[in-house]
Amino acid sequence: MTTRKKEILSYYEPANRKWVTSDIGAPSFDVSGVAYLLHDMASLDKRHHLESTRRTLEAMVRQGLLEKITSYEQRQDRYQSGSGNGVWCNCSRYGLPGNAGGVVRDTGGKGEAIDGEAVRVG
Repeated sequence: MTTRKKEILSYYEPANRKWVTSDIGAPSFDVSGVAYLLHDMASLDKRHHLESTRRTLEAMVRQGLLEKITSYEQRQDRYQSGSGNGVWCNCSRYGLPGNAGGVVRDTGGKGEAIDGEAVRVG
């Protein structure tokens, strides 16, 4: 296991949950969020940081360390101003095995979440 993979796995630990969530949101994480944590603001300007992070995450999926899901999300276009609506696209998200499919991004809306217990089916 490389130090990079250990660092990525540390982002899922409960001890780091608060600061990671405040920086990039709750798990499951997308490639750009993990690249930001690994490379800070440099990841926004350098395509190779995103590609390197994506390759590492995909290797972790193949090794069974992470699980990959695809979600349809609204994302900001690279040329769009902050006031635009964004574009809808498929986005790969990575989470711990058994947890990635059940985790969704909290949009802060009221009444969206249902209190109770969740179980994974299938």
